[in-house]
Amino acid sequence: MIKYLFRLSIFLSFFTLNSQTFDDISRYLSYNYEGTSRFNSMGGAFGALGGEISSILLNPAGSSVFLESELTFTLNSLDIKTQNSFNNSINNSHKKFYNLNQFGIVLVSDIFDSKFSIGYSMNRLNDYNNTYNFKGKNSKGIDNYFLNYANGIPLNDLLVYENETLSDAYKYIGDNFGFGSQQAFLGFQSFIINSNEDENNYFSNSKYKSVNQELGINRKGDYFIHSINFSSSYSDNLLFGINLNLHSLNFEEDKKFNESGYSDDSNLNSVIFNERLLSIGQGVSLQFGTLIKIKDLRLGISYTSPSFLEIHEENSQLIETKVKIDNEIKTLLIEPNVINVYEPYKLKIPSKKLFSIAYVFGRRGLISFDYEHSDYNNAKIKDNNGEDTYLNSLNKLIKDKLNSNSNIYRLGTEYRFQKYSLRGGLFIYEGPSIKSKKYFSGVTSGIGVNFGYFNLDIGISFSDKINYNSIYSEGLTDSYSIKSKLVNILTSLTFKL
Repeated sequence: MIKYLFRLSIFLSFFTLNSQTFDDISRYLSYNYEGTSRFNSMGGAFGALGGEISSILLNPAGSSVFLESELTFTLNSLDIKTQNSFNNSINNSHKKFYNLNQFGIVLVSDIFDSKFSIGYSMNRLNDYNNTYNFKGKNSKGIDNYFLNYANGIPLNDLLVYENETLSDAYKYIGDNFGFGSQQAFLGFQSFIINSNEDENNYFSNSKYKSVNQELGINRKGDYFIHSINFSSSYSDNLLFGINLNLHSLNFEEDKKFNESGYSDDSNLNSVIFNERLLSIGQGVSLQFGTLIKIKDLRLGISYTSPSFLEIHEENSQLIETKVKIDNEIKTLLIEPNVINVYEPYKLKIPSKKLFSIAYVFGRRGLISFDYEHSDYNNAKIKDNNGEDTYLNSLNKLIKDKLNSNSNIYRLGTEYRFQKYSLRGGLFIYEGPSIKSKKYFSGVTSGIGVNFGYFNLDIGISFSDKINYNSIYSEGLTDSYSIKSKLVNILTSLTFKL
């Protein structure tokens, strides 16, 4: 009972049960449309065209362009070469992935003088699969991370009491007082930081002018959007459509941090800090679109409502240090074997507006252009009307660090002869972070063959993507960049129903 009374003070002064960071939010807002081979081969510029299952994601009216019912699925091979830059140190990595990129079906029916269609389209918005490794020297050590959380917390709250295991203490602190308090506990128990005893502040057990730091990150997961579509033609020249979009997000990250290279008289010799994060999110949005035909000219307009994601997160942690105690180097392993499960939070993703134009050269080909606009800094985490101090501060970061005027440009073309189609395109995605105005860009090409009852399409895209992250969200916030070169080969099979 006494240990709980001691720890009551932490509840009164340092209460937070949040674990999400600005980097998490920025990652969930980052996206790029992936679909069928034909869609990708033309840079995704299908907002004014329709007649392509993945185009439903851009403009719901596009499904009424289909002449007959179709089913399509797409496999992709993704090759990623990554360059990490940290404090003037450059590190490279290389990964390959194979997966199902898209699946969709549309059913078309003519009733009186109108065409009706219903459809389902599953498309990937983000592929999180990648591995990053980098190392370099830094004048700031991980002691800053733990000191940031610890200062102000009474020493009694960071102790392991009689008849209590380290795992018991770690779990109790996490369940009742939150993530930040657990970090202070880990830093103290692993001897990275120490206390001034009677005062509620702490000092570092390490001495250094600079330290060697190494970070390895292995990420897995996807962000898919499932569009349930209904579309109809008012006339041959005016089409309308609506989508109910269901969002599905799964993200896993294993993060391994190593630090060494302290001064000879340092009581701390090395640190290994491992973390695992799992995020699962689900949400919904609505989408409305129209498509207008004026002879060979096509105009498309669509609006996507804000998306509301409910995100569940859990994590686990391990820390190992080598420390000097009584002139001996000893290894301390702090492994709670506890999975922290956090309260779900709601993330609002801003609305999007799409304007498209295309010109069709009879049966020979076409050219198409899309412009899409969104204000990323209108994203928001539900913060109990501003009463949650931590979430309120995170929303302020979103306003300050995300683009208020973000744009996407896509251009595509197709040339047809006999049963073959040649395609090309390019795209530029801006945002979400103001650090990288051109977040994602690339060029695309592809070929399609019409066999009558089914089509075979193969496409390839060459793209560059850049992200900026911090090592940790508090204390040790040094930034590193992730520059990726991606080669994506997609193969689609489309069957006439």
